[in-house]
Amino acid sequence: MKTTITALITLVLSAGTSLAANSVQEQHNWKDTYTVNTATPHVRISNIWGGVKVRTGLSGQISVSAVELRSAPDQERFDRSFESIRLDVKADANGVSLLVGDPDERWHRMNECRGCRLDIQFEVLVPPGAIVDVGTVMDGRVDIEGVTGSVSASNVNGPVRVDDIQECTSIESVNGKVDVGFATSPVSDCNIETINGDITLDVPEGTGLDIKLDLFNGDLSSQLSAGPLDLPATIEHTMENGHEQYRIQKYSGLRIGAGGPTYSISSMNGDVRIQKHQ
Repeated sequence: MKTTITALITLVLSAGTSLAANSVQEQHNWKDTYTVNTATPHVRISNIWGGVKVRTGLSGQISVSAVELRSAPDQERFDRSFESIRLDVKADANGVSLLVGDPDERWHRMNECRGCRLDIQFEVLVPPGAIVDVGTVMDGRVDIEGVTGSVSASNVNGPVRVDDIQECTSIESVNGKVDVGFATSPVSDCNIETINGDITLDVPEGTGLDIKLDLFNGDLSSQLSAGPLDLPATIEHTMENGHEQYRIQKYSGLRIGAGGPTYSISSMNGDVRIQKHQ
C-alpha cells in the first residue's frame, strides 16, 4: 500500500485539510452487509480522511457502517467532488474492497478539486478469520481487534492499534504510535514501523521472536528474556548513470526467548517496548 499512501500524502497537502474553510457540507450515513462464502475473506479499506475500526462479527458476512461528510469551499467544487473523490465499493463471495478516491488512482483528478474532502468514519464487522488490509491518511485512527486472520494496517498522520490478533503482515504509521497485541504467539514474519512515534509489541509469555531492529532516536525495553542476535548485512545493488552502486546496511538483532519468526521493527523517533500480554 506504500505507493498509494505516497500519492495520497501529495493529494492531501495540495487539497488542504481544514474543514473550517469549507462552506458547503453534506453528511450521509449508511450501512450494508455483504455475504461471503469463505472462512478467510479479504477485506481491504483505503481511506483518506477519517478512521477505520474493525471488529469480529458473524461468519459468512461483512458488515460495514459508514458516516460520510463531503465538503468543499463552494457549491461548484462541491458538485465537482462527486466525480473526483468518491467511494468505490467492490464485493463478491471472497470479500469486500472499499477505496476512497479515484478507483483508477488518477490522483491528478482529485488535485483539481482543491479544498474538497470526503471524510468517512468506517466501522466494520468481519468474520473472525478475515484477512484484513486497511489504512487511512488524515484525521483518523486505525483500530483493529480480535481478528484471527493476517492483518495489515497503515496510517500517515495518526495512531494504529491492533490488538488480540494472531498474525500480522505489516503495521505502519508515519506520524503516530503503533500498538500491536497478540492473543497467541505469532508464527509468521511481520514488519512494524513508524517514523515519529513509539512502538509497543504485546505478546504472550513464552513467545519466541527474532527481531531485526532499526532504531535511530529511541530506546528498547523488553519484559521478556532477550539476547543479542547476529544478523547478516543487507546489500542493496542499484545502477546510477551507468555505474553500479552498493548500499550496505547492518541491522541490530535481538532474540526473544528461543527465537522464532522474524519481526522487522523500525522507528526513527520513538521508543520500542516489548511487553508480556496481560
